[in-house]
Amino acid sequence: MTRRSLLAAAVLAVLGLAEIPPAQAVIKVEFPVSKMVDTSQAVIIGTVAAANPDTRVVEVTVTGAAKGDAGGDRLRIQIVNPPELIKQAAPGSPLVLFVAKERGGTMALLHLADTWLMANRVPGSEPPAWRVVQPHDAKQSFPGRTVALVRLVEAIKAGKPAMLNAFDPEVFRGGVRQLAALGVAKPTFLVATDLSGDKKPDLVVGTADGARLFLAAGAAFEDATAAWGLAGAAGSCAAAADADGDGHVDLLLGRTLWMSDGRKFTKASAALGDGPPPAAIALADVTGDAKPDAVLLLANGQVLTFENPGGPDKPWRPLPAKTLWQDAAVPVAAEFGDWGDDGRLCLLVVRAGAVTRYALDADGPPPADFERLTGTPLTEGHKTHLGRLDKVAAVRVDSNGDRRPDFLLVAETGMLLVNRGFGAFFANAEAGQTLVSHESYRVPFDPLPPTRWTAADLHGDGLPDLVVLTEDGRLFEVGNTRLPASK
Repeated sequence: MTRRSLLAAAVLAVLGLAEIPPAQAVIKVEFPVSKMVDTSQAVIIGTVAAANPDTRVVEVTVTGAAKGDAGGDRLRIQIVNPPELIKQAAPGSPLVLFVAKERGGTMALLHLADTWLMANRVPGSEPPAWRVVQPHDAKQSFPGRTVALVRLVEAIKAGKPAMLNAFDPEVFRGGVRQLAALGVAKPTFLVATDLSGDKKPDLVVGTADGARLFLAAGAAFEDATAAWGLAGAAGSCAAAADADGDGHVDLLLGRTLWMSDGRKFTKASAALGDGPPPAAIALADVTGDAKPDAVLLLANGQVLTFENPGGPDKPWRPLPAKTLWQDAAVPVAAEFGDWGDDGRLCLLVVRAGAVTRYALDADGPPPADFERLTGTPLTEGHKTHLGRLDKVAAVRVDSNGDRRPDFLLVAETGMLLVNRGFGAFFANAEAGQTLVSHESYRVPFDPLPPTRWTAADLHGDGLPDLVVLTEDGRLFEVGNTRLPASK
C-alpha cells in the first residue's frame, strides 16, 4: 500500500468516513457530518483572508470553533494537491477544518471552496499550518457548499435538528385507486389545494378550453368553474397561494392573477407582463418579506419575478430578470421550491439529460448539478431509471412528512430526490418501483405526459399522497403510508 493510500485509510479510520452500505430497509449515511464532529478533536471555522497563487498558501482568519479549541485566531493552508484549487479560494470564502483525535491532532479533513480535502499538520508551524495532500471523497456525507457546512456544524453544536441522514426507500406504497372521472381530456396542468376552506384539496385543471375548477364534495369532485368565476380563465400552468393575505387561496394562471374571496374568483387588474407563456410558475416569497411574489420561468431559461405590493390595487413591480442558461435546450420539467441551502426559493429543472438546481436571486450560488446535490454523478444507471430525461413528470412532494420538499421524477420507473436539508439530497432510485416496472406499468395508466401529477394530503395524516390525472380524465390516488414502527 502506498504512503498516500495509508494516509487515506488513516483519515477514514480516524474521522469515521466509510462508503454507504448496499440498499436495505432503511438507507443511511453511516458516518454523517454529525459523527465527524463527534469523532474530531476540534472543528475549526474560518474565513480566507488571502490566497497566494504562486506559493499556493491560503491565509485564514479563524472565526470560531464548533467543537474544541480553535487554536488561535489565524492558520495557514498550503494546497499541494489539487494545485488548481488555489484559484477558487477567494478572500472572504469560508472554511471548515475537522481535526482528528488520533496522532496528536496532526491529520484533518478540510472543506474549502466547496471541496473535501485531506490535510497534514506542518510540525512546529506558527501560526498553525496544514498541508493539503489530496482531495477526499466525502461527498455522500455532505455534497454541498462550504457556506452550508458552516451552518450545519453550527446547528450541530447548538443541538438543533440538522441533516436527514437516513431514509426509507419504499414510499408511495399505499396502493392505487381511482377517485373520479373528471370529464376532461389531455390535461395541461394539475394543481391540488384547498380553495373552499374545508381542509380538503380541490383541483384546478388546465385544458385546451381553459382552466377547470373541481371542488371536493365528499368522495367526489364537482365542477365549480362557472360558479367560482373562472369561466374563460386560461394559462399554460398554474400556482396557488394566498397572495393578498386575506386567508383565501388565490390563483396564478399563466400571467394572470385571480383573487379569491372564498366563494368566487375575480381577475386582478395587475399585469404580469406580455410575452410567451411560462413553462413553470410559482406564487412564493422571493424578496424575503413573507409575501408570495409571482415567479415565471420561460422556456429560454429566463426567470421573471414580480414583487407582491401587499395591496389589492397596487401594481406588481417587475424585478430584474435573470437568465439561468444560455443554450437552446428547453426544460422538460421544472419545480420551484426550497431546494437550496439558504432558505431562499430555488428552481429544480430537468433538461438536456440533466437535473440542475438554480438560485433565483442575483447574488445566489452557481447552478448545482446532480453530483453537487447528491454526492454522486448522474450515471448511466440513473438514466436507466429515468429514461433519457426527455419525457418525465416532476412532482414537488414531502414524501416523508418532514416539511422538506422532495423532488419526484416519474419516467420509465422513477427517482425521488429526498431533501436532506442544507442543499443536499438522497437519490432514491427505488421510489418508482411502487408506481411502474421495467416490463409493464403496475399502475392502470401511462404515467408519462400528458398524464399530470401533483401531491396533496388526501387523508389529513400529514403525509402527502400523489394525485394523478390521466389523458382521458380519470383521477387516481397513489397512497403514501408509513410502515408500522415495528418494521
